[in-house]
Amino acid sequence: MIDPDASPCGNALSSAESSAESSAGVHAEKQRQQSLVAAIFSLYPPVEPSPDLRLLWQGQRWRDGIAAYRGNGLTHATAALRIQFPTVLVMLGEAAFDAVCARHWRTRPPEQGDLAKIGTAFAQTIAEVEELSAWPWLTDSARLDWAFWHVLFDPPVLPTPDDLQRLVNVDPAGLRIHLAAGTRLVQSAWPVLALRQLHRGPEIDVQALQAALQLSGECVWVWREDFEAWGVALPACEAAWINALQSCPSLDAAFDATPDEMDFSAWLHNAIRHGWIDRVQVL
Repeated sequence: MIDPDASPCGNALSSAESSAESSAGVHAEKQRQQSLVAAIFSLYPPVEPSPDLRLLWQGQRWRDGIAAYRGNGLTHATAALRIQFPTVLVMLGEAAFDAVCARHWRTRPPEQGDLAKIGTAFAQTIAEVEELSAWPWLTDSARLDWAFWHVLFDPPVLPTPDDLQRLVNVDPAGLRIHLAAGTRLVQSAWPVLALRQLHRGPEIDVQALQAALQLSGECVWVWREDFEAWGVALPACEAAWINALQSCPSLDAAFDATPDEMDFSAWLHNAIRHGWIDRVQVL
C-alpha cells in the first residue's frame, strides 16, 4: 500500500493545509494588530484590553503600557517630521509645528513601523487645520518638503544604450518615456521654492519674504542625484512637457500637448545627465 504522506498528492494536501493554517494565522494576527492600533490611537483608550488582543496585561499595567506607547510614539514621530519638513518647521515655529504633529499622529496614525514615511499625508493634515488658513502657502510648502525628502528613498536609474537608440530609431508614435521614480513635479499657486530657500538660513529676511509672496506660483522639479535631492523652478513649457510625459499615451502625443517653445533636445540632454528617465518603452 502506498503511504499517502509520502506521495506527491499527500505532500500537496499537507502543504495546502499548512498554507491555510498559516493564512488564517496571519489574518488573525493582522486583526489583533489592528485592534491594538485602534486602542492606542483612540481618543479615549479603553481601560481594559479587548479579548481579541489576547494580552496578559490587565488593569493598571495595560493603561500604563498604552500611555507609554502613545507618548513615546508621538515623540519619535514629531522628531521624524521635524527632519522631513524643515521649511514648515521654520514657518510655523516649534510649538505650532509640534501641535500639528500631534494632530497628524492622532488623525493619521502610522500604518507601518517605518517613521521615514510618517509624513506621507502631512500636507493634508496642514490643509485641514482651520487656524492655518491665513497662510495658504503652508500646504504646498509641505508638499515640496516631502518631495525633497521622499526622492531620497527612490532607487537611482540610468537609461541603457538601447533606450537611447529607441529615441533615435523608433517613430515617436510608438514610444513612451517613463520618468524615474526619484522625480517629482510640485505645482503650486505660490513661489514655494523661493520660500523654501528663504527659510533655510539662520535668519529670515522679512522684506525678501514679503517680496517673494508677491511672486507668481512655481512648478518645481525635484529629483534625486548622487544621494542628494535637487530642485529647480521650471518654465511653463517644461512643466507642460513633464505633465504630458506622465499623462499622454505616447511620445508623439506628448509632443503635441507641449508648447512650441519647448527645447526638447536641451531637456533630453539634462534628463540623461541627471537621471530623470527610467526607460523608453516601445508600445
